[in-house]
Amino acid sequence: MSDPLSLDPATIAALRSRHVAFLAERLVDDRARGDFIRSFAGGYDHVMAQPIRELFDPKALVAGGAEVLASDAVRGLLAPIAREIHRRVLASLRSDDAKLGDYVPEGAREAIAELIARPDLVPEALVRKVVGDDVVEEIMRDVLYDALVEFNESVNPFFADWGLPALIKRFMPIGSGTVLKSMSAVRGEFDKRLEPEIRKFLLGFSRKSKTKIADFLVSSAGDPKQIALRQSIVAFFYEESLAKITENVDDDARMSADDAALAIVLEVLTKERPRERLLAELEKLVEDHGDETLGAWLERIGVTERPDLTALAELVWPFVKLALESPPARAFWERVTWDFYATLGAASD
Repeated sequence: MSDPLSLDPATIAALRSRHVAFLAERLVDDRARGDFIRSFAGGYDHVMAQPIRELFDPKALVAGGAEVLASDAVRGLLAPIAREIHRRVLASLRSDDAKLGDYVPEGAREAIAELIARPDLVPEALVRKVVGDDVVEEIMRDVLYDALVEFNESVNPFFADWGLPALIKRFMPIGSGTVLKSMSAVRGEFDKRLEPEIRKFLLGFSRKSKTKIADFLVSSAGDPKQIALRQSIVAFFYEESLAKITENVDDDARMSADDAALAIVLEVLTKERPRERLLAELEKLVEDHGDETLGAWLERIGVTERPDLTALAELVWPFVKLALESPPARAFWERVTWDFYATLGAASD
């Protein structure tokens, strides 16, 4: 007995051609756009209603991510794109006269103010490391040396104009010049001997001072004056233009930053530990909430707003349409169509 749907080869060929032509038009016309936009929300709701364990396979997700983010892909695909985006963003910022504060709303300013008011904002170990650095000691020695020398020149009662020289001129109007000339010679010898003593004194004093400064900064981190200082620094940047803030970030600096970022990413990709931590966290998520729907879990962590799915679908549709019109996509559904019509060939009893 023959299949009632069996058709002769000529009819199959005609139907197949018409079907392919129909799909080529129907999949990308305005009706398809409307269908896509209307069904997009339904697809979203379907995904939100699925249990987490049905959506995420931690091992497959981490392994797949490692394959997608292979070193060659980062170096030859993602890095050039990131560099170009970085270049264009900085070029735009360097010509933007808008103030940084124009992009920081009041709510954000309040949150930042609360953050910088925290006494533990800067780790104690970092404060002690910075203040204890040798370059800080050198700066302190130079500054203190200049201060002591200037103090000696202006306040030393033996040589200052208001001190002993003034008294000599007052009480010895005759012969004071000779005495003052002798004092000048004494002063030269005094200064010559004083200089190494000052430096010797500062060698130990500056080291002690570093510890005291670090102790002070750590112990008074919550002091209103220190908080006010941090707030004034933030306020300074609010009033600076984006062009001013980025003026020293030239192409060489940008390229150095890009090279550093690329090197760090590539190094992270070679390490097993980040993948192990990610896998452990995903597995714990599935273990703890695997039977919960994605939508319920998102709501529980605070995601209560439903996105504007119509606007999102309209945004995505041009790219979907472009994909459907592509030769590989057409070849795919042509093959599926041909396979279907191959089942309608004349069957023998």
